[in-house]
Amino acid sequence: MSVRILISAGDMPTKINYENAVLAAKGEAVFCRGEPESIDSFSGLLLCGGGDLDPARYGAQNCGSRGIDLSRDALEFRLLDRFIKKKKPVFGVCRGHQLLNVYFGGTLIQDLPCARLHSSRAGDLIHSVHAKPGSIVSRLYGREFLVNSAHHQGIDRLGNGLIATACWQETVIEACEHLSLPVFSVQWHPERLTGSMRIPNAKDGAKLFRYFVRLCSRTS
Repeated sequence: MSVRILISAGDMPTKINYENAVLAAKGEAVFCRGEPESIDSFSGLLLCGGGDLDPARYGAQNCGSRGIDLSRDALEFRLLDRFIKKKKPVFGVCRGHQLLNVYFGGTLIQDLPCARLHSSRAGDLIHSVHAKPGSIVSRLYGREFLVNSAHHQGIDRLGNGLIATACWQETVIEACEHLSLPVFSVQWHPERLTGSMRIPNAKDGAKLFRYFVRLCSRTS
């Protein structure tokens, strides 16, 4: 049976990278073009990168957020709620990582003090992360590994049920997973670490997409 992944990526020109990563992992990629009447035919939800969330979503004033898209926020929170209630797998990337945290009641740092080390107009930066033993990312990549980076915000207070599973210098939460739901997320961009987009020394992002597709196939 086909493993159909609903991809929410807004209108980003780079969304093709997510589709390619899902296809390479043997999943069927379906872009969200509005809220579907039913999610029963989908095996999982992929929440992609993009602009910042509206700070009102976590009870804050805007003090550094940019690229806010209120309609995308509303759609993705509704979609996430539906997938969570049916206990279907969800994978969040960058913005999706932050959205998951806010959905579960967490908050964000709107402009990291170390943002210049995580984001550059010239392209992705590279840095190492340390993973929690036994976590998804640790099982896939080991205790310490290199990832790409393109973000200026980060998780502040963790949402309910979430645990941090990888960090940069014990200050920026780079990966999370839920204690009881098939939900996990990363702050980096594994879709830009796959196939022809591989970066020397950084870990292969395809492993995360293969893990997600396998997870979806087991819970379908």
